[in-house]
This record gives sequence, C-alpha cells and structure tokens, in this order.
Amino acid sequence: MPERRLNRSQTAARLRELGIENSRGPAFAYAEDLRDVAYDFHVHRRHQLLYATRGAARLETKDALFLLPPQRAAWIPAGVRHATRANGAEIVSLYFDRRLAPALREVRVFDVPVLLREMIVYSRRWPQSPKGHGPAAVTYFRALLGVATELMQHRPAYELPRPGSETTARAVDWLLAHVATADLAGAAQHARTSPRTLRRRLESELGLHFRALLTQARIQRAIELLAHSSRSVLDVAVEVGFHSQSAFTQAFRRSTGQTPRGFRRALLGA
Repeated sequence: MPERRLNRSQTAARLRELGIENSRGPAFAYAEDLRDVAYDFHVHRRHQLLYATRGAARLETKDALFLLPPQRAAWIPAGVRHATRANGAEIVSLYFDRRLAPALREVRVFDVPVLLREMIVYSRRWPQSPKGHGPAAVTYFRALLGVATELMQHRPAYELPRPGSETTARAVDWLLAHVATADLAGAAQHARTSPRTLRRRLESELGLHFRALLTQARIQRAIELLAHSSRSVLDVAVEVGFHSQSAFTQAFRRSTGQTPRGFRRALLGA
C-alpha cells in the first residue's frame, strides 16, 4: 500500500482523533502501524519517546533527519516540532508528563539495549486513557525513564542534516533511496536543478559536500542492514556502495566509533 502523507491540518485532525492529547495520568503508551501514513510537522504537550519495534522510522526536526531502526529510540521533548514517516514500521510511542520526565530541550537519539526494548514493549499494557492509570503504571514508567535517561547521555552520530528547501529535500530523499549508486548528477536531475546549483545548496543548507553527505547516508543504511540481516560485512559494504571492506570499515568507524563487526556484536550482546 502506498504511503499516505498527511498535511498539517490532516495530521492535527488525526492526532485529535487518536486522543493523544486527551489522555490523563503522568505517562502512557501508544502503539501504531506507520506502514501507510506519514505525519507532517506537529508538536505534543507531553514528552515523547519514539521507538520502532519493526521496520525503520524516519524522524525530522527543523535541523536534522534521524533514521530509527529497532536498535535506536528518539526522545522528543514537549513542544519540539517534528514529523514522522516510515515504510513498514510498527511504532510504540511513550508519552510523559513534563513533570515526570527529564527537562531536555533537544531531540536525543540513542541506542536501545534488549532491556529497554522489552520494557517499551511491555509498557503497551498501559495505553492512552481518559481516566489514566494506577500507581503500578507510574512506578513502571519511572523505572523505564531511569533506564532511558542514562542511555541518553551517550549520543551516537545517527543523524543527517535536514534540508532547508524543497529542492534539496528531493535530492536527499533520492540519495537515501539510491545510496549504492547515487551521484551528484543523478541527485540534481531528481531535484530538477543543475549539479552546480545542488552542490552550492548542499553546502549552504547542510554544511556538507555531496560526497560527505553520501557517505553518511551509506553508513546509516549499513547500520540498518547490519542490524536486520545476516549478510556478511563485505556484502553490506558492497550493497551500500563501498568498493572494499576496508574502506567501509574505516568510514563506519569514523562515523560510529565502532567497526561494523563490533557494532553487530554489541547489538547481539546488548
């Protein structure tokens, strides 16, 4: 089924229909299948912890674009404008009263070990409710927050700068979909501009040369493949566009601080 992108008014109407802002109590969970819908920019009165139990979600803020496979979660402070979309993702979002949760002012994306993943999945027993939940739920969500808050202190490089214009956004979307074969000419053609103009836009809007942006996109895609498949490191390197395993390993280490094998071991042993 093709993805249905909601505009701003449709997004606001859907969120009202879901009752996200009408729930009572200090915290609750909401599970959603995002396979056929993408939300435009919006805000919540509560803090949100966004996690994809399956698939990979994409989170956008005014400054950055974050890719969220099941090994990562995003903390979105109350009042921060953001948009979410995904292809084949199943989402669990936890919403916290401002008084219960840490007072961060910016989005944090962080690694999710098995313990936190299971806590997030289990929290679905306390969905949004106009009546709220009892003390057991409050105790549970406080414990979950304690684990998540500690993990937020480590901030891996899991973001791509967000384009400031529609032209550049089209180029970046195309690049993300064609990381193995993308080049400046192809991105410019998709964005309906010239390579020279696109290069200038990337540098002014994102602060990156095309090659650096492509490398970041390839690493993001490689992380998803390492996490979701049993492909060898060499196969992953080739699939995302690297011509040798050594070049892939060097680029991966510069971006994440780990080798591809070390990253996969950490996930399996988390």
